[in-house]
Amino acid sequence: MRKKAMAAVGGIALVILAVFSFQGEKAVASDTTVVLYNSAKIGVVEKTLELELEEGINDVPLEELAGLNIAEVTIMSLDEGVRVLGIFSKGQGGDVYSANIGSEVEIKLRSGDTVTGKFLGFKNGKIAIEGDGYYLINPNEVVYFKARNLEGQASVYAAIQADKAGKYNVSITYRVANMSWESRYKLYIGDDARLYGYIVLNNPTAQEFKDAKVLLVAGDVQLYQNVPQPRVLYAMAEKGTDQVNVGQPEKIEAFYLYKLGVVDLNPSSKMMYPYISFEVPFEREYLYESWPYSREGPVYESISFKTEKVLPAGIVEIYRETDDGSLLVGERAIEHTPRGDVLRIGIGRDYDLKGTTTVLDQRNGDGYSYYKVKITLENFGNETKTVIVRHHKWGKVVTSNVEPINETANYVEFKVTINPGEKKEIIFDYENRY
Repeated sequence: MRKKAMAAVGGIALVILAVFSFQGEKAVASDTTVVLYNSAKIGVVEKTLELELEEGINDVPLEELAGLNIAEVTIMSLDEGVRVLGIFSKGQGGDVYSANIGSEVEIKLRSGDTVTGKFLGFKNGKIAIEGDGYYLINPNEVVYFKARNLEGQASVYAAIQADKAGKYNVSITYRVANMSWESRYKLYIGDDARLYGYIVLNNPTAQEFKDAKVLLVAGDVQLYQNVPQPRVLYAMAEKGTDQVNVGQPEKIEAFYLYKLGVVDLNPSSKMMYPYISFEVPFEREYLYESWPYSREGPVYESISFKTEKVLPAGIVEIYRETDDGSLLVGERAIEHTPRGDVLRIGIGRDYDLKGTTTVLDQRNGDGYSYYKVKITLENFGNETKTVIVRHHKWGKVVTSNVEPINETANYVEFKVTINPGEKKEIIFDYENRY
């Protein structure tokens, strides 16, 4: 015979591929972990449940998982003598009606009458109710439909077998859609460049995570592969280190791991925490950004400086400091920038310069692509100017008439100096095999 078991929720573990400490951090223990990603809108939640089980097979309700994809839920026993037999869902994936088939409901009609009873589903397009009689109700006549699963959620439970009665611990790991984190920056340009970085946690869901350990993952997560599990990330991040300094994330394979600490993730909210602050000298340059298609585009006045911290990809608000205060002059996106790398940010268009990208050749095949590109720069002004050309691409440069100053998997950069009235060309090709 199956018995009902009450689940005492121990906590939720939060894993984020970046580690932070901040003022006001809660100094309480938590066995809840939440992992957030800046490349995917999901949260991976791991928590420990303490279950009071009876001998035999127990039905353990997991109402917090209602509406989730149970194929993405993992439950594992942490103690001997207990086995997880399966996870089951009723009405999953349906709307508010199908999620409540078989439930007791209350329906108020436009006429003012109220009908209560068991919801049997639809028959000939009408709502079928069995109460003190059998009713077929036109949905257009319904004022409200009260039921247990008003959000269209499903009833979820786990079947767990215990060798004998007692308390047992299990871990549960699942995904929550639409949770994420991102980086925001504010750059102040005066005698030096002052950069401030902020972590923004986004929890648009109705779920609340109290005293959760939050880990932030900075990196490109491929969702067709298995998402790293919190326990694995913890083991890798804590191996050989007790704490990661602010702004110095632990490199774990292709990702960076940051510890945010123990926080409350409130439902339907965004939360921002500062984590980066440094001041560095900068150089003024000009920046032309190019993509693998033909176009004519603007050249921006830019500044460049060497980063003292790892900077996850994000949006930078740019302020120019004046005697009357800080003036917002633009907003730009930056890619993930390693510590010690040169960051270049365009801050305003220069109308004396013009850039043109021309695709001379393009070939695509099975697992192969090839581009030959010509970039033309013209200086219509009266001053000599140095321009950084950043061409966004996939693959590796094969040949070029100008030596690149920087190349990554996502872009290549060239540096050219153009005199007044002069025109210069950069011709290069690159290929990508995948």
